[in-house]
Amino acid sequence: MLDNLTVLLTLMALTVCLALLVYFKNPSRWVNRIFAIFSIAVAGWTAGTWLANYFAESKTALIAARIAFPMAALSAYTLLIFFHVFPHVLSFPRSKILLSFGVLAVTFAIIPTTPWIVIGHTLVDKGLKVEYGPLYPLFALYIVSCVGYALWIIISKIRAAQGVERLQLKYLFAGLLVPGVLATVTNLLIPLVFGTSRYSQYGPLFSFLMIAMIAHAIIRHRLMDIRVVIKKGVVYAVAFMVAGTILTALIVSSNLLFPEQHLRLGREILLGLLVAVLFHPLKSGIQRAFDRYLYRGSYDYQRTIREASSELTTMLDLRSLLGYVGDVIGRTVRPESVSVYLGDGEGQGYRRTLAQSFLDGQTTHELQVIAGDSALPTLLQRERTHLLTDDLRRSDLDADTRAALEELRELAAELALPLLKEGQLTGFLLVGAKRSGDPYFSEDLDLLSTLASQAAIAVTNARLYAEVVLVNEYVENILKTMESGVVAASMEGKVTLFNTAAERLTGLPAASLRSGPIGRLPGPLADLIQATLGDGVPRLQVERTLAGADGRLTPVICSTSSFSDAERGVLGAVLVFSDLTRLKELEDEKWRAARLASFQSLASGIAHEIKNPLVAIRAFAQLLPRKFGNEDFRENFSRVAVREIDRIDELAERLRVLSAPAKPLQPLDPRGPIEETLELLQAQLDDRRISVARTYDERLPAVMGEPGQLKQLFLNLFLNSIEAMGPGGTLTIRLKGHEGGGDSTLVVEVADTGSGVPEGLSEKIFDAFFSTKPQGTGLGLAICRGIADVHRATIRVENNPTGPGATVSLAFPAAVEIPAEVHG
Repeated sequence: MLDNLTVLLTLMALTVCLALLVYFKNPSRWVNRIFAIFSIAVAGWTAGTWLANYFAESKTALIAARIAFPMAALSAYTLLIFFHVFPHVLSFPRSKILLSFGVLAVTFAIIPTTPWIVIGHTLVDKGLKVEYGPLYPLFALYIVSCVGYALWIIISKIRAAQGVERLQLKYLFAGLLVPGVLATVTNLLIPLVFGTSRYSQYGPLFSFLMIAMIAHAIIRHRLMDIRVVIKKGVVYAVAFMVAGTILTALIVSSNLLFPEQHLRLGREILLGLLVAVLFHPLKSGIQRAFDRYLYRGSYDYQRTIREASSELTTMLDLRSLLGYVGDVIGRTVRPESVSVYLGDGEGQGYRRTLAQSFLDGQTTHELQVIAGDSALPTLLQRERTHLLTDDLRRSDLDADTRAALEELRELAAELALPLLKEGQLTGFLLVGAKRSGDPYFSEDLDLLSTLASQAAIAVTNARLYAEVVLVNEYVENILKTMESGVVAASMEGKVTLFNTAAERLTGLPAASLRSGPIGRLPGPLADLIQATLGDGVPRLQVERTLAGADGRLTPVICSTSSFSDAERGVLGAVLVFSDLTRLKELEDEKWRAARLASFQSLASGIAHEIKNPLVAIRAFAQLLPRKFGNEDFRENFSRVAVREIDRIDELAERLRVLSAPAKPLQPLDPRGPIEETLELLQAQLDDRRISVARTYDERLPAVMGEPGQLKQLFLNLFLNSIEAMGPGGTLTIRLKGHEGGGDSTLVVEVADTGSGVPEGLSEKIFDAFFSTKPQGTGLGLAICRGIADVHRATIRVENNPTGPGATVSLAFPAAVEIPAEVHG
């Protein structure tokens, strides 16, 4: 028999307090309302059951029993409703099944006041035996149905739920349904089956289990969104109570073991001192236990910052970095959640990059993207400091600050920390409330602000690294697909890049060249890149020839360029070279086609030029039999035949020069053939009193040429100029290097002071057998054009813009630069 009133009062007080706590947390939510009603009904049932057993020998027992039954009916029904609305149903459920159970609940709440449920009671073997009415089996069926249906609901919800919601449902199952089932067995089924109520006195004890489980779920897992804050002063109160209990137990035990009165005072003083000495470690142990249970814990500020700084400086992967920041915050201040929002780089908004929850796997429900012009990021950009939702209690907030804090609260966060880069907001941290319920103290804010500053730098570095990796991958993919070879070298003369095309063109493996000296490159390439490293000057469109391992020569065109830092200091150089084999073949084919067309025209011209003398000789030969005796005819015939034969011979000599086989080209200084030709013509120049003016650049590139053919070229040009000028003219020869369009060329200009080229004939004078001279063969300039083609040079003529005469310009592809020399 329960004979301790303290048990009843404790149970009722705890149950009513639990009901009030849940209700006043959010009285507008149905889940809070129903749980409050359920708790009060359980308190009423507990009181009725205890009073019925305590006053079993009086009529009060019958009254208490008739009170307990309505409370039991209401408890079962509200338990069923509670499991229906938990955790997020916002309105009262209106299903037919629940309506039917509601009608039965009201019915069984009224009937127990009549003999239909409880008739009376008697004492049997000092135990209470209740005499039940005819509707008691129906009442038992109603209770069992309510509890069974509730059991089915909560098991279904547990299977479907995830994270902390699933954990809360498990605690509800253990805290509500298990005590409910046990109480149903002791206070309903046993009396129904065995006809005795002697075990009903134990039913209220299961309320302790319900209260303990619900309180644990509220404190640890925010059941029904309730946050309980247990102040640290409670630790001292508990420590004093435990110490007092220990002291009392020690004094009582010592008095029982040593009843001598003369040593009693000394023992008690000694025991008091012992308990006082043990109080501090006792308090510390209780403190640690509370901290573990309430998610409180101390941290070393300096050590945390030092370790975080060391780790963040070595982390370049953004996801790992943000995960580490979240873990550090979770270990130190122990919040419910941590989220990181980073700018999308386009100024459109801030995207959630990390979402960590520390409430047993709970999934956070923040927005995926926060607009860049919303209140929260705007205020963080303006203030550049942390924001706390606790500041909403202040009355002096401006509208922007209040809107930002309201947005922060809607994001289920209590603290916002900006991530700044050069004063600009690049993102922010959102930290949930502490799991202990404590506020964020100044030391916490200092730690998190410092950590946010370090994280901002680390995030910037990680993003830059990710961009560099992406660019490198992009460049690598481009280099792999390029047909041109690419070689890069550092200022130290080390090869840093050697792509696949470079391997193919040079026949050298990249593995043997990377990080090695540029001297391992083929000579023509090494010279170019070394020169650019030395002076920083780019070399553009330079032709070189690479010798393969099989002896095959590959013509390539190369360009070099240096790359510099912000202070214009050379960091290295890059060389790009392409295979010219196919281009050379096309050029040869084009040249051969042009030569063939030229030969066709030449053949036609030759036929015409030879036919004219032959016609004259033939006419005389036909008249010879009839006029042989005419001395004047014979002299005229002899003179015409010799003249026309000389003409044919001169034509044959010109053709021999034009058709001479080409010799190999070699790098040479073009001033040599020019000066030798001028020496050859010096007598003619002196005879006609023609002066020669030379204008040579100080530094001139060499050209690929054949000396004999170049002499013939310049001879024809000089002779044309001499013949075009009268006595006292000036022959001007200019040599200059030219850079343009990526090409390096040597330009040779031969200018005279003659009559110039008639208008409209500048394009025709290089055609074979075209001449403006009465006695010209028309082959001189055609030969010049043929020699220019062999040397891959261009030739053109134009009248002088500022004086009499014309200028013939030749542009030769440059080979290598040569020093200037003075020629007489």
